[in-house]
Amino acid sequence: MQIFLGLAAELIALLWLLAIAVLVGAIAFHFLIWRRTPLPAGPVRVATDDQMFRLVIRWGTWSAAALLLLAGPRAVGVASLLDDRFTLTSRLTAMLVRSEWGIGFAAMAAAGVLTLAGFVLAGRRQAVGWWLVLAGVPLVTAGTGLQSHPFDAFSTLTLAPIFDGLHAVGIGCWLGSFFFLMLAERRLQAHASSPWTDPLGAMIERYFRLSGALVAVVLITGLFSSATHLTGFDDIRGSPYGRLLAGKVAIVVIVLAFNEHMRRHAERQARTSERSALVHTMRFQAGLILLVMALTTLLVDTPPPGVNEVRSEVFRSSPRGSVESRDLEMPR
Repeated sequence: MQIFLGLAAELIALLWLLAIAVLVGAIAFHFLIWRRTPLPAGPVRVATDDQMFRLVIRWGTWSAAALLLLAGPRAVGVASLLDDRFTLTSRLTAMLVRSEWGIGFAAMAAAGVLTLAGFVLAGRRQAVGWWLVLAGVPLVTAGTGLQSHPFDAFSTLTLAPIFDGLHAVGIGCWLGSFFFLMLAERRLQAHASSPWTDPLGAMIERYFRLSGALVAVVLITGLFSSATHLTGFDDIRGSPYGRLLAGKVAIVVIVLAFNEHMRRHAERQARTSERSALVHTMRFQAGLILLVMALTTLLVDTPPPGVNEVRSEVFRSSPRGSVESRDLEMPR
C-alpha cells in the first residue's frame, strides 16, 4: 500500500510540474515568440494568428485548471513524505499553516485562479485577460520556489526559494515554449511556394534567438540552487539527491546539444523538404524533456543533504497511536 501511495504521489508531482511548464510555456510562447515573430501582413499571417491564439488559449486554460485541480492532491502527497510518526492530517495542517510551503501553496492557488480567469477573458478578446495572465507569473515564481523541496518547509528561509522559483520559470519558458513549437508544427502547413514567409520557420528562428538567454537563466539558477542544497562535491556521489542531480544534468547536456544543433539548422529544415526530419528530431528531444521532468519530480521529493531534519514539535500534534490528545508545546 505504501508503495502504491508513493507512486501515486510521484505521478501527481510529475503532472503538477508539467502543468507549471505548460502554463509558463503558453505565456512565454505568446508574448516572447509568436507575437514577436517577423512575418509579413497578409492572409497567412491572419490565419496563423487565429490558429496560434486558439492554441495558446486552449492549453493555457487547461494547464491553469490542472494546476488548481492538482493543488490538493499534491499537498497530500508532500505531507505523506514527512515524519510518519504523526498522522497525515497533522502533517498536512502543519505544512499548510505553519511553514513556508503553505505560503507557496497559497501563491500557486492564486496564480491558478488569476491565469485561469485571464485565459478565459483573453479568449473572449478582452485585453484585461492578458494582464491577469502576466500577473500570475510572479506568483508562479514565488509558489514554485517555496514549494520546491518539502524538506525545506520548516527550515530557516534562505535564498534557495528564489533560485528554485526562477529555475522553474526558466525551464517553463525554455522547454514549455518548445512544447508549443511542436504543437504549432502539427497545425501549420509548410508554404513551399514562399518558404521565407513560412510561419513555422519564422517561429523557430525567433525561438532559437531567445533560447540562448533562456538556457543561461536555467543553468545559472540551477547552479545556485544546487549549491544551496549540497554541502560539498562528495554529496553528488554519496547521496540519492546528488546522484539524481547528476543524472538530470547529464540529460540536460544532451538536450543542450540538440538545442545547439537545431539552432544552427532547424530554420532551414523547417522551410525545405527536410521538414519531416526536423519533426522526428523535435519529437526525440521532447522525449528527453519528459525524462528531465521525471527526474526533476524525483529530485524535488528527495531530501537534499543540506536540509536539517524536521523537528517533530512543528506538528503540534500527538504521535500516531499516542494516548496523549493535547498539542505539543512549540519551542520559543
